[in-house]
Amino acid sequence: MSKKKPALYLIPIILAMTVIPLIVRLYSFNSGLGQFSWYPETSMVEDKQDFFLYYKSVAITVLAVIMCAILVWRYIKKKKAFKWGYELAPVLAYAVLTFFSSVFSQYRYFSFHGVAEMFESVWVLLGYCVILFYSYELINTIEDVDFVMRWLTVGLAVMLVIGVMQAFGKDPFTFMAVKKLIVDSKYWNDLDSFSIIFEQGRVFLTLYNPNYVASYFALMIPVEIALLIKNKNWIYRVIYLVMIAASLLCLLASGNRSGIVAFVATIALAIIMLFKHMLKAWKVVIPAAAAAAVIFAVFLSRNNIIIQKFIRLFNMPEKTPYPISKIVTGDEEVVITYMQQEFHVSYDIDDAGNINVSIMDADKQMINSTLDGETFTYAIQDARFPDFAVQVVNLEDEIAINVKADYRDWYFQKRDGSYYYYNVYGRWDKVNNAPHVAENFLSQTFEARGDIWSKTIPLLKNCLIFGYGADTFTMAYPQDDYVDKAYKGSQAFIDAKPHCYYLQVAVQSGLPALLAVLILYVWYFATSFQLYWKAGYENGLEIVGAGLMFATFAYLVSSIANDSTVGVSPIHWAMLGIGIAINEIIKKQKVSQEPEVILAGEKCQTEPVKKQVNSSGEKPKTEPVKKQVNTSEQKSKKQAAKPGRKKRK
Repeated sequence: MSKKKPALYLIPIILAMTVIPLIVRLYSFNSGLGQFSWYPETSMVEDKQDFFLYYKSVAITVLAVIMCAILVWRYIKKKKAFKWGYELAPVLAYAVLTFFSSVFSQYRYFSFHGVAEMFESVWVLLGYCVILFYSYELINTIEDVDFVMRWLTVGLAVMLVIGVMQAFGKDPFTFMAVKKLIVDSKYWNDLDSFSIIFEQGRVFLTLYNPNYVASYFALMIPVEIALLIKNKNWIYRVIYLVMIAASLLCLLASGNRSGIVAFVATIALAIIMLFKHMLKAWKVVIPAAAAAAVIFAVFLSRNNIIIQKFIRLFNMPEKTPYPISKIVTGDEEVVITYMQQEFHVSYDIDDAGNINVSIMDADKQMINSTLDGETFTYAIQDARFPDFAVQVVNLEDEIAINVKADYRDWYFQKRDGSYYYYNVYGRWDKVNNAPHVAENFLSQTFEARGDIWSKTIPLLKNCLIFGYGADTFTMAYPQDDYVDKAYKGSQAFIDAKPHCYYLQVAVQSGLPALLAVLILYVWYFATSFQLYWKAGYENGLEIVGAGLMFATFAYLVSSIANDSTVGVSPIHWAMLGIGIAINEIIKKQKVSQEPEVILAGEKCQTEPVKKQVNSSGEKPKTEPVKKQVNTSEQKSKKQAAKPGRKKRK
């Protein structure tokens, strides 16, 4: 096969790892979420805008189709049989479970079209699996690896230019020329209204959110270090040193703690595996560690966002129970649980138009109150419910009641035979008192993420076989837990992601799918650890293979607190496929280099020697063969002896 053909086949892998993460383009759309009462109702055709996710998701889907077409073409026309590694079985299981979770989903439309803030439809998730398989199939030589890594470096260099500019307060997305590139010309007169910048000095690259910067550099920094070690040319080494320094700067400037934790965990793993090699290369390791420490120190002295986050993490106050723990909007009444005491309220309108309000406790005893006739307010005279009041109000030209409880207004109305709550979006909805798991521990340890995990884990009981469907976390999550939202001040906030890749997989694709993903990762890391534990790292494949192992390990650590995203996941899945392919190449090389050894005491199987007869019919004359045995001493003497001509006498 010529050198050009494999390079052409590798272009889709390069596009997945370098071009797709850089795509930024305005997309205006209707979210479709207006059908849910916990979301604002709108009559607008386009109620949302996206810059960083939608067109990446489209590119992933199209690229996956192209990859499939190339694989089929190679199989049919070129007679290239597919490779198959046991590591691919969990990938196939994950793909099948994800597809059927989406087919049977209650929110099938969103599974197949994607949801705002994510756009990881079932086609995108299946596209990730295709990217892994394609990378595994097409990476067969060190030349293939070098070709992909060169272009990965180019893509990283572009990202670093953007990231360094953002870190120093010169975000390219604030430039008018850049805005014209990423929005349609019909919006050019309103470019000032487009603002996609985070706080000044915060790095988010082209990945939509600073959280994803941690996932991106978790993959990139270990690979950069591997390429630095692999390339002996001092020019390349200087380039990679500069890129590693810039990557650390961008990682710190993203303000994401999970990236720092992943980086530290990966260093610990590297020390365990490569301690002997580090001792031999101490002249390089010590200056590199010192340089990294200087970068950390200089950045933190000027920007303490990371320090503040870690300090807050270890000084979180213990969460105290909310005074109002539950509100039940039943058919006959509204029940508010305040400090473990139940407050029952209901109303009815008689034929004469009179409004009768009933206020009772858990024992169905009337609670004392005084009525203000001018404001139609019942002031509660009971020590169990301090500062409580019930007011009859006219809301949207309809009668409703406002229960003033714990210094908050709670509006309720009886509609269609049941009571409903009037939420911040001006929509009537039932109150969902979502179950929580380990709420105090999770919220105290992981802050807002812990709160989300606390309410996400109970969803897993519905995911024993299939999940809710691809990209359906927004709908599966209890967005209508209005009591919790009121106390957190997040009434107008929609939780679109779990901030944990593993919970994301479990909820959307099901627990068996999560098990398949975990088996894939454990299998890959066990194989890699065994392979690189005693490696000599004398060739480029071993160095890059180990770098990919550390990269995917760092990514999975950061994924404990980060989600899968269309900006970074294609790189991760491609690296995983390349890593599996490199492992197989190295194992085959080692097997081919192992000499055949006959153990002492074993009989050598021989074929019987047939008698040879010449053309005349006579048996050929043969000389008896003397047994020659070379001891180690005799062998060394022969090697030491120098051949030469005998002198003539």
